[in-house]
Amino acid sequence: MDTVIVTFENGKKREYVKGIKFRDIIEDIDEQLNFDVIAGMYNNQMISYDDAIIKSGNLVLYDINTKQGNKIYEKGLLFLFKVCVNEILGNKVHVKVKYSIDHGIFCAISKKVNQEEVDKIKALMKEKVKKVLSFDRVETSRVEAINYFKKIKREDKVKTLFYNTSNFVTLYRFDGVYDYVIGDLPNDSSVLKYFDLTLIEGKGIVLRFPSIYDNGKVVKYTHHEKYFNSLEEYNEWGDLLNISNLGELNEAIINNNAGEIVQLSEIIQNYKLLSIAESIALNKDKIKIVLMSGPSSSGKTTTSKKLYLYLKTLGVNPYHLSLDDYFLERDETPLGEDGKPDFESLKALDIKLFNSQIQKLLKGIKVVTPTFDFITGRKMFNRPIEMKENDILIIEGLHALNTDLLKNVSDENKFKIYISPLAFLNVDDDNRISMTDVRLIRRMVRDNRTRGYSPSKTLASWASVRLGEEKYVFPFQDQADVVFNSSLAYELGVMKPYAEPLLYSIKDDDPEYLTAFRLLELFKYVLPIPSEDVPNLSIIREFIGDSYFEK
Repeated sequence: MDTVIVTFENGKKREYVKGIKFRDIIEDIDEQLNFDVIAGMYNNQMISYDDAIIKSGNLVLYDINTKQGNKIYEKGLLFLFKVCVNEILGNKVHVKVKYSIDHGIFCAISKKVNQEEVDKIKALMKEKVKKVLSFDRVETSRVEAINYFKKIKREDKVKTLFYNTSNFVTLYRFDGVYDYVIGDLPNDSSVLKYFDLTLIEGKGIVLRFPSIYDNGKVVKYTHHEKYFNSLEEYNEWGDLLNISNLGELNEAIINNNAGEIVQLSEIIQNYKLLSIAESIALNKDKIKIVLMSGPSSSGKTTTSKKLYLYLKTLGVNPYHLSLDDYFLERDETPLGEDGKPDFESLKALDIKLFNSQIQKLLKGIKVVTPTFDFITGRKMFNRPIEMKENDILIIEGLHALNTDLLKNVSDENKFKIYISPLAFLNVDDDNRISMTDVRLIRRMVRDNRTRGYSPSKTLASWASVRLGEEKYVFPFQDQADVVFNSSLAYELGVMKPYAEPLLYSIKDDDPEYLTAFRLLELFKYVLPIPSEDVPNLSIIREFIGDSYFEK
């Protein structure tokens, strides 16, 4: 009898009859699994439950606690949710998947929804999970798919498929409903056990599910009002410009309006930042410190330096400080649970020195502030500062809103800004663009340009960066006086020529290949925009180069 040897991720091996199906292997090891297997990769290729294993190789399993499994779980859960919404509220009700918010996805509903209806949708979702309904792949021609979505009046899907150059595409069918979903879906509904729904009155529903950090638990929902309102504000602006999805952005590019979209995006963002500067200037007698925090690759450095310029035009004399310059010496950096230096932790900063110097500056005492040399891993004290009566400190960094910093400074003397690229563009109404992916693309391009990091290295380190944000950034976002959206409508078009070659350099035997492939799939749906029109003061220049602030 012919057999195959399957090697699991932990190094253990098992022998099976040649031709065994992936689902049978899952059943064989079921007692060893803590969570349902959502997907698998065999010899660096994604496999389905019914695929037969005909040669020995390596098997990687993905559950809800893995980044690949969690993405697939999200897409399956959204499909299930939309089907149930239409069964309860009627087929004419439209669901638009919009953006992530507090361990969930906010979905706008085209009619006003009450709590009783939300409860019915949730109950129906649970019922369909128990029925073990399959997500079936349906191969069809792109032309046939476009004609189908024209027939059901889904113009957003028509535009998405128009920019997919493949002759054939894959649709998914679930409980009799067809959809075009970018990426993979689970084999069936049985794995979609963990979710909850939260009604946002007059707006829509947050579909909540565990992140990779929640160990399969649906955490209690916290509504971040300022964050949510900022998302809605930019979404309304996108609607005014008729660019709420990539298809509409592409139309603007085709019609030679790309330069105008670039400038309009920059103007609206600069206007928002100027408004913040005016609020600070009007209260300069009280505000002595401006604190700016946000997750990685939000554009904190550029934004804080632009704010510096705006404040100067308003008669305020600011000084700019970065928390990165207060890192402990490299050999003093605390270690994380994995035994590696934990640069994301607040304890990686010389908090005692930072607090001491800020206290002295506020008293008018001259201090020499440090600049951290990332090559030697040491601080160099070379920047003297002495604050006068109308001077203000702008302090930016990952931990700037952490309440353990500047405990002895009164809140009335602080102005706190939370910054993040809050993406308001979708691929289409069912396929959202992840804000996290936008930041990851930014970071990958910048790391390669400024530090010579390989794309694979940046992608591999992203999990630890995200864990640091979950611990040290997101819990403090509600401390902010204002939320600043650093996203720009045009940026994926500009980033495409920079990011695509880097992503294509990641081969299929690289552990980060699936992430690279997923990001490349996103870029398939957006046309490139030349970077010549991007101003040198733009946040995007922080990542692609030629920023005024790098000179």
